Amino acid sequence: MTLLKVEKLTVRFGGLTAVENVDCAVADRQIFSVIGPNGAGKTTVFNAISGIYEPTSGKIEFQGRSLERPPSWRVVVACGLIGLLTGLSAALVSVDVNALWRATIKRNYAGPGEPFSYAAAGSDALNYLQGRLAIEQVRGHRFAVRTADGRSTLGYGASREEAEQTRSRFEKLIALAKSPGALVERDGKWIVPGDSGQEALATFDSEADARAIMSKYAEMANEPAARRRTALLALLFGLVVGAAGSWTVWSRARRTPEVIARAGIARTFQNIRLFHNMTVLDNVLTGMDRWIKGGIFRMALKLPSIKREEARARDRGRELLEFVGLADKQSMLAKNLPYGDQRRLEIARALATHPQLVLLDEPAAGMNPAESIELNRLIEQIRARGLSVLLIEHHMKVVMGISDRIAVLDHGLKIAEGTPNEVRKNPQVIAAYLGSEEVS
Repeated sequence: MTLLKVEKLTVRFGGLTAVENVDCAVADRQIFSVIGPNGAGKTTVFNAISGIYEPTSGKIEFQGRSLERPPSWRVVVACGLIGLLTGLSAALVSVDVNALWRATIKRNYAGPGEPFSYAAAGSDALNYLQGRLAIEQVRGHRFAVRTADGRSTLGYGASREEAEQTRSRFEKLIALAKSPGALVERDGKWIVPGDSGQEALATFDSEADARAIMSKYAEMANEPAARRRTALLALLFGLVVGAAGSWTVWSRARRTPEVIARAGIARTFQNIRLFHNMTVLDNVLTGMDRWIKGGIFRMALKLPSIKREEARARDRGRELLEFVGLADKQSMLAKNLPYGDQRRLEIARALATHPQLVLLDEPAAGMNPAESIELNRLIEQIRARGLSVLLIEHHMKVVMGISDRIAVLDHGLKIAEGTPNEVRKNPQVIAAYLGSEEVS
């Protein structure tokens, strides 16, 4: 059964193509090696599989499924909420924040220590969007009738009732301002008739004055519709941009190393990446973090269930250290281990994640011949535990001694694949990598 399948993998960095159209397949309980000189693209393939690099093109499947975090309703809801918040923010900016502040907060702020009416502020915000005129108490007991944004004062009233009547009259004027027949000449005056036709809502001495003022009222009548239209467009634009941006960010995080590790793939690194100031056992325990059941509060309170879980993790860590031959060094700091033991510790930490496939990036680098033989035995024991191994290695005796299949890369291209005997006899491989003396 095929465990890992890589099809036409391509990774580009700007104009540099590091890997192009690389194919390989790792079967269950198989040791598959990737060889090639420095710069051939071997580690780039590892980084693409383990989620460090995002493939430019191609497909990577593990156990028949794409190595990506699947979408869920929570993701959709979160993207929608972020889009909504973005849209509301854009709409708020589009309707002129300063004017909205004056129309709502400043208008209802009576001074330090005075109660602030949120209901009145909300009502004024709605009036601002609808374009309704506002009534404000000014010096003494007078009331002013002003535009919703507070920029223009249209009239005054000695009492709130009188101010209400004045507001009603001006709102009728504003509503009639766009009508071509709103102005009527009568007895040498220009008037705007009221509902009865006899009562004049406004009287002007000249046609020029009448049309100039009615033109301003017409602008006031058009402002609310334009304001609402702008706010709606901003809301829709912000909603789309916010939701799409959130989805894009989430999509880019669908192949993070954490997602790959949860799928069942672990790796070591060409340059050892241990926590050097932690003990050997603690380094292994870091690989078990996602398997330790618990929560923030249970861990903070050190409940008995957490203590039992941590004890099981330590037992598992000691078992893995014994497996790689480091049982007697569990209390040492990682930085004090010999180089070969640091390699083994990194393998133990990878195994602590409960993987099904282990990616080993040049595990024999810097090892002497005896350590290399021990490494071969360890890799075989990893396979015996039911795991598959994908190996990068320059040490040809290690590769040829334990590999079931080998893929050969040259400048980002796969030039050969087969069993160790097939690769050893391939003329192209001999000429480009091994050399006739090494093969013999």
